[in-house]
Amino acid sequence: MPEKITIIGSGNVATHLAKALYARGCTVVEIASRTLAHARTLAQAVNARATDDVRKLLPADSYIIAVTDAAIPEVAEKLNAGNALVVHTSGATDITALNKFAHCGVLYPLQTFSRTRPLDWNTVPLFIIANSGDTLQTLQKMASLLSGTVVTVPERTLLHLHTAGVFAGNFINYLFGVAKDLTNEQFPLLYPLVRETVEKAFAAGHPRDVQTGPAVRNDAGTMAKQLALLPPQWQQLYNQISSLIQGEG
Repeated sequence: MPEKITIIGSGNVATHLAKALYARGCTVVEIASRTLAHARTLAQAVNARATDDVRKLLPADSYIIAVTDAAIPEVAEKLNAGNALVVHTSGATDITALNKFAHCGVLYPLQTFSRTRPLDWNTVPLFIIANSGDTLQTLQKMASLLSGTVVTVPERTLLHLHTAGVFAGNFINYLFGVAKDLTNEQFPLLYPLVRETVEKAFAAGHPRDVQTGPAVRNDAGTMAKQLALLPPQWQQLYNQISSLIQGEG
């Protein structure tokens, strides 16, 4: 098990990873961030050193790159990791971005992260990829410290999972925002509907098997009334999704 870990990044994912690994007994050596103040804030929480210079990191057993996808190649180019394990946390970046390192991999948590919202890591699926069998064993041990669900996947599968997460999380959250704007203070009353929808979708053979609503019923009258309530951009969204639902019928 890697005992000394450095986190490169100070955003949502980096914050949760650093705190979780520290809580599980790992030594967080350093927090590196291009904004030193952000690195210091997180480092203070995990008793680590803070730095804004990836080129001059202290030795560690593992380096976790938890930055934006676009920043991963730059960090990899600057990082001198020796023989240590280097992983990134992106579901949309190839492991080849870390090819310069002898031991590299991907540690992708399929979850949405917010700094101030507590997270139960035991429920977070972790998907891993490694460049060798030995590296995979090391990465599995690290991942198992965090979660009870650790899955080794091919690289192509990882991108499918990441894209699915965008549909199931990011897009749905945008639709929640539309629902909030339509209901205002009544928005919390939608929670039982949302909960039942999610439970049915995951219990069914396929979510489309339990689709309900005016589109699947071809209820043109109801759809016309609802469209009249909406501004143009939401009318377009309503029509597009309704057409897709009807096309699956």
